[in-house]
Amino acid sequence: MRWGKKSSEKKLDGRERIDLPRLQRELGVRIGERGAAALLLACDEMDRTSHHELGAEHLIVGVLEEGGPAAQLLLQHGITPETARAQIAEALWEGGEDVPGAVELNSEAANILATAAEAAGMRGHPTLEPEHITYGFLCSGFEITSRVLHMIGADRQKLLQESEQLLSNGH
Repeated sequence: MRWGKKSSEKKLDGRERIDLPRLQRELGVRIGERGAAALLLACDEMDRTSHHELGAEHLIVGVLEEGGPAAQLLLQHGITPETARAQIAEALWEGGEDVPGAVELNSEAANILATAAEAAGMRGHPTLEPEHITYGFLCSGFEITSRVLHMIGADRQKLLQESEQLLSNGH
């Protein structure tokens, strides 16, 4: 899936950014200000690691860097941006040279965001926020998210329950 903006809508440094309006249309939910910030921070992480697709690993770091309630939940369970990056670095390799073009979501990230959008819709939340993204990757069971949680020693079920509580409290 390509989620990049037209060349006239590149970030000032020339890097492509995720096309939030298109992503909103595809997911069927509006992306809130904090959700957009987490996604843009995930794009920054993708750029930092020279990856060519936005993946689950970037979403985790984006949520952590956003710093809201979802990040606080992860931090309470020992998941910091540094520990997440360290586990991701062990599981993945750094990418090669930047390839200009649209930001693409890999299948894991697309599924995580679809789950997040469904969670927002089912709860009647008007926007998708980092708490929904966190719920999406905790539900996902993808290799990279499972590895990060396992290697850090986080209890996925407890995190999932607490994530659901965050969503129930309107976050």
